[in-house]
Amino acid sequence: MKIQDRIYGQVNIEELILLELMASEPLQRLKGIKQSLSNQTVSRYEHSLGVMILLKILKAPLEEQIVGLLHDVPHTAFSHVIDYVFSTADHSHEFHEKFHEQMIKKSEIPKILAKYNYDVNKILDEDNFSLLERKLPDLCADRIDYSLRDRIAMGEDTSQIATYLKNLIVKADEIVFTDKNVAKDFAQDYLEMDYKHWSSPREIALYQILANALKLALEHQIISQADLFSDDDFVYQKLQHSKDPEILKSLAKISSRLEIMSDKNNYDFYARNKLRFVDPKFLDPSGQLARVSQVFPKFKQILAKHQTWVEAGQYIKIVAY
Repeated sequence: MKIQDRIYGQVNIEELILLELMASEPLQRLKGIKQSLSNQTVSRYEHSLGVMILLKILKAPLEEQIVGLLHDVPHTAFSHVIDYVFSTADHSHEFHEKFHEQMIKKSEIPKILAKYNYDVNKILDEDNFSLLERKLPDLCADRIDYSLRDRIAMGEDTSQIATYLKNLIVKADEIVFTDKNVAKDFAQDYLEMDYKHWSSPREIALYQILANALKLALEHQIISQADLFSDDDFVYQKLQHSKDPEILKSLAKISSRLEIMSDKNNYDFYARNKLRFVDPKFLDPSGQLARVSQVFPKFKQILAKHQTWVEAGQYIKIVAY
């Protein structure tokens, strides 16, 4: 199967297990779940394929490509909006991870894996796969793909993307850059995406407004927790047809007309996003690994300032909608 991907171009997928998994119901469901509220052109399905493709480009074993393809299967409708519904004190925004094993084991995925002699329990343990996910501030396939994919979809400068991909290698079981300046540019682009999009006051406002509507819908039994594991449109239609005035008022605010301001002294609600950043490793001239922040003091300062900004949260005042 030939796939035309917005980051990687035309890619040919020949492995039968990947093709069967791509056609499975859990993966197909992800076509109806958007990456974010302000980015309605990228689905979780597209991103999942992208992670798989990136792992393929990096010559990861087929087993890790499978894990990359499956990593977003537990995502709920509206993705990380649900983390605002079931918020935690650490702002980890990983509600969907609680259902990873359940969502996969109750589907046809274990049978597909067994057909090709793969152990579902090993696949479920992402600690076995060091390229897909890593703790902050390391690079990993997931972070690289969603940052570049969102960058393209949201109309940001994409002139460096080919350079980024060209300079990625695997060293000591992790993804690193071969050039310190390329690593710095990627890290700065990643921070720009968080500042302008993922953690922007407007994005946070949209998430919190929809989360409030979903909370009400759950409390009033308009939707069930099981409904959250359908897709965006299914849940949104239930909200729209609820006839609940508070829910409908919230939905009316979720539009391009929404205007907000951030004012600690005059606000309607407070919210904050999870902290997103990377401090990539790169190969120095001696062949040793170093981080961007170790050799670029200015980046270290920018990163510290950004962390403080995200952790302070946003005091949102709705001006118009």
